[in-house]
Order: sequence, then C-alpha cells, then structure tokens
Amino acid sequence: MADACFGETPGGGADASDVKAAVRELYSKVAEGIESCCGGGEMLTGTDSLLASGYEAEAVAGLPEEVIASNAACGNPIDLAKLQEGETVLDLGSGAGLDCFLASHEVGKTGRSIGLDMTDAMLEKAEANRKKMRLENVEFRKGEMEAMPVADGEVDAIISNCVINLSPDKKAVFNESFRVLRPGGRFVVSDVIHEGGFEPSGSAEDWCACIAGAISEEEYLSGLRESGFEGAEILTRKPYIAAGLVSVTIQAIKPQ
Repeated sequence: MADACFGETPGGGADASDVKAAVRELYSKVAEGIESCCGGGEMLTGTDSLLASGYEAEAVAGLPEEVIASNAACGNPIDLAKLQEGETVLDLGSGAGLDCFLASHEVGKTGRSIGLDMTDAMLEKAEANRKKMRLENVEFRKGEMEAMPVADGEVDAIISNCVINLSPDKKAVFNESFRVLRPGGRFVVSDVIHEGGFEPSGSAEDWCACIAGAISEEEYLSGLRESGFEGAEILTRKPYIAAGLVSVTIQAIKPQ
C-alpha cells in the first residue's frame, strides 16, 4: 500500500510535474502577497495561523510582518524538536523563513539554521528578511525535498510545517531526510494526514490546498520506517480544515 501512495502519479490525477509546477506557481504568488497559502478558503493565515498552531505570541511578535503574512502552519515542530545550542537544523519548505528564524534562536550563534525551498520568490523574500533581522547563523538553499542540496549527515534535526504533504514522491523525501541527518538525528515535522475513507480528487488544485497529497497515518509512519528511521510516532493530533483530514506532528529518529 505504501508503494502505491508514494508513486509518481498521485491520486490518478495530476502527474508529478504538474504538481510541482502548480505548487511553485502558488507559492510564488504567496510570496508576492497576491494569493493565500494552501488555497485560502477556511485556512487561517498569518498570526492567527501561528497562534492556532501552538506558537507563542511572544516568539512571533519579534518577526517582520512580511514573514508572518506569508505563513500558514498546521503545527509547531520547533516546540517539539527540542533544538540545542550548537546544532544544525534543516527546515524543509522554509518559505519566507519563519521557522528558520525561530530555530536560529534555539541553536544560537554556534549553530546553523538552514532553509530549503524550491521557489525563487520565497527564497528572495526569506533572504531579504534574514538581512533585515541580521541573522548570521541562517542560510537558505534552493532545491527540492526529493533531492536535497545537503551533505550526508550534515544536520542534527529536520523540521517542516505543512509541506511534505505537497510532495508527489514522499518516499524520496523520507530517504533524503534519513541521508542528511547525522546518526541519532531527529525528524520532527508538522503535516497533514487523512483518516480512513478520505478520497481526494488528485487534482493539482487539491494538492496545492494541502488536501490531495495527504497520506494515512500508517502510510506515513511505515514510510519512515522503510527509510531506516526508528521510533516513528505521532506526537500531536488535531482536526484540519476539511473533514477526514488531521494535522499532526510526527517524530522519528535516525539510529546511532
């Protein structure tokens, strides 16, 4: 069952290249402020999204408005990743840089916070925000989650927020995550999964809305285990914007 879900032609609808192109186009518009994340609708955005997802108001208050406005979250992976001084953390789908900036305070000046994104407009916005905040321990890299421009064992922790569901090849994302983590490193991501009986259309539009790309809890956890992770588990769970969807925070560990 996992192999079918991780295939290159998701949901019998849009193929992988269609999904990538649609996601890139949407998030370019989000960066430019002419579209809302995840297709709008009932999805909370900005500060409302962050507070509802478990972020502390004090932490968000110090961020530029451009960062907050471009964000929509389904959880708070930083709170559960337990980042330590001197660690290197990688944020998959870093967008305008919100989680990278918050993580940079956790890892301190001796650590590094790396953001990975495939959208030029988002990377430009994130870099402008980084310079505005004068953060020297933050960097952004252009690339895709399925083929990360990151060295083997380069990072101590991986975080991500409502992004991996957008990938048409989650098996590659899990394999790459395992590769770039050091032994003992942790994978702590917030994402969207579906419960039994949910049947998305598979259209590119539903992929962009964080709906069609959602997989089941068992498929997510078994996919991580198949990539070599141990201790894959759900840490938090709450309803998402559509019936049959749940936002969760998932943790897994690369063995020593």
